[in-house]
Amino acid sequence: MAQTFPSRLPKARRGPGRPSGRFTQHHRIDKLKDLLESEPRGLTLDQLAATLRITQRSVRRYLEALQTATELESIATAPGAAHVWRIKPSERGRAIPLRRAQAYAILASRQALDVLRGSALYDELDIALGHIEKLAQTPFRASAKGEISGGNALESRFFVLPHAPRSYGARGEDLDELFRAVADLRVVRYRPRTRAGEARPERVTFLPYAMLVHRGAIVLLGSKRGSDVIEVVPFETMTEVRTSETELFVLPSGFDVSLYVHGDFGVAPPARTRALVEFDARVADEVKSRRVHPQQKNFTAPDGRVRVSVPLVSVPAIVSWVLGYGDAAHVIEPPELAREVGALLARAAQRYETR
Repeated sequence: MAQTFPSRLPKARRGPGRPSGRFTQHHRIDKLKDLLESEPRGLTLDQLAATLRITQRSVRRYLEALQTATELESIATAPGAAHVWRIKPSERGRAIPLRRAQAYAILASRQALDVLRGSALYDELDIALGHIEKLAQTPFRASAKGEISGGNALESRFFVLPHAPRSYGARGEDLDELFRAVADLRVVRYRPRTRAGEARPERVTFLPYAMLVHRGAIVLLGSKRGSDVIEVVPFETMTEVRTSETELFVLPSGFDVSLYVHGDFGVAPPARTRALVEFDARVADEVKSRRVHPQQKNFTAPDGRVRVSVPLVSVPAIVSWVLGYGDAAHVIEPPELAREVGALLARAAQRYETR
């Protein structure tokens, strides 16, 4: 069937003026902020209006809106000349304009940082989030049209529910050491944790490339000095952490954290082998609605069954995912994964046999 088009197209808007669209005004305010950041000496109303393709009246309105989050000043460059607007030097590079919706969205993730409790890093973040909370709750200014309202305790009614965090409160100093090492690319030395009665291991010289939080636990990505193999090291396996004050390292060329982040399956090295799991039609909608891995591929049969292909990055994680669907899931390949799931189910079934 031939595609039809409307007989009359809307006329394109020409010339400066107030932009249309629900969020266009916010985008223009952000662009105004970027312009002022890029010109420390300031810009006149004429220059701002010409660059943004809006009227001087709109520029004044946007400057007033920007003033709520960033300190601006109007400077006379010469007697009788037009004033220039600029961000105050003391505010340059530090002020970030936030709308109330953005502030509440940041506050929604606050509980995800509880895993860092006990560290100086957590205290710093908590202070910053406290400032953002005050910003979110400030009363409206007359020009703040289109903003959501404040003062309704939205921060207690809109938030992310992360996994219950591990308790690292007694290891705040180690957390701070590792964060500093990751940030500044500093060499770290630590001893692997051992069980009671085991010999004390030698110190490991470690190059920490990245620090991640997954399911409430902290893990490090990096390599041992002299090795090209990137390892995943859980924080709880590291003791006596010491960051070097003099030894630095360089990230490997092409290092990409995303290659080691596998959605519900955790943090692990990339895998070439894939697992193929078939799910009954009765759970197909739920299976297709969840993306457990960034490289997940779904295939739907005419009778409603779904086959899901995912990289085999962590056998325990994939086994747990499959078992979560009970008898509605069936591992097709690889054969060794199918045998492992089958053996586990057989052992579980023996516990429920009638004696």
